[in-house]
Amino acid sequence: MELLKTRKDLITDLRVDLPELVDKFNHFILFPIESKKNSVVGLTFNRKTEHLPKEVIIKIFQTDNADNEFNTLKKLKEQDLHIPDVLFYKKPYLILEKINGVNLCDFVNENLVDVVELKNLNSEHKKEIKSSIEKLAEWFNRLHSHNIVEEKDEPKRIVLNKGDTQLRDFIYNPSKKEIYGLDFEDSYEGNHIDDLAWVCCSLLDTNPGIFEQTVPKAKIELINLFLKTYYLNNPSMHFDFKYFTEKLIENLNIVIHRRRLSIILNKNNFIKEISKDM
Repeated sequence: MELLKTRKDLITDLRVDLPELVDKFNHFILFPIESKKNSVVGLTFNRKTEHLPKEVIIKIFQTDNADNEFNTLKKLKEQDLHIPDVLFYKKPYLILEKINGVNLCDFVNENLVDVVELKNLNSEHKKEIKSSIEKLAEWFNRLHSHNIVEEKDEPKRIVLNKGDTQLRDFIYNPSKKEIYGLDFEDSYEGNHIDDLAWVCCSLLDTNPGIFEQTVPKAKIELINLFLKTYYLNNPSMHFDFKYFTEKLIENLNIVIHRRRLSIILNKNNFIKEISKDM
């Protein structure tokens, strides 16, 4: 029922701008895509189109962040960062290029089921997972280094942050070794460590993670790899371990609240395993 309403809204609201959406003969199909804040659907055309490719992603905003996402995407595309092309924008609709690949969260976690440490993986899987995390670090390195907003002293340098970052916000193409970032509606200017802490939180909280194991060693190894790759490629950025751990715990507590879990974190169980040698 929800998809039927979305279909009618698209046709009614965009028929002038995008006549290929005029649909008397089922010329396109919609499928839902999980999103917590807004409605997101995939659209596939069954016929040749003039203005849009065969497959697109449509984000229909229920929040007030549509302009923020559009402006951020436009800016980052000019910097050749790996993000989807904006194909059309008219509030509340943002139509984006569909990126081919696998969701990074699924790619990492499906390979780590029942795996205690990375050394327990076969060499090919271990290489692929480590490569995906290194590419993620390089993606953030490029985002931050190209968008330094304020050159204060190193610990307080202000950059453009992606914001509310989850592993699910990234698509990985294993054959091309490329990472594409999605979802920029919460982008903001702040400390670069904010983004890094959210990535590490997402590594820890997704299954298999901290809620399934006392110390998820494989995930700790990936966190250390992520941080070391980021700072190796961007030595001008300063790693503040105290600020990082505070943000990481803060983010994990947000996740606990979202999941309505009745647990208290003992940060010493995993923080001590994260490298301080940056």
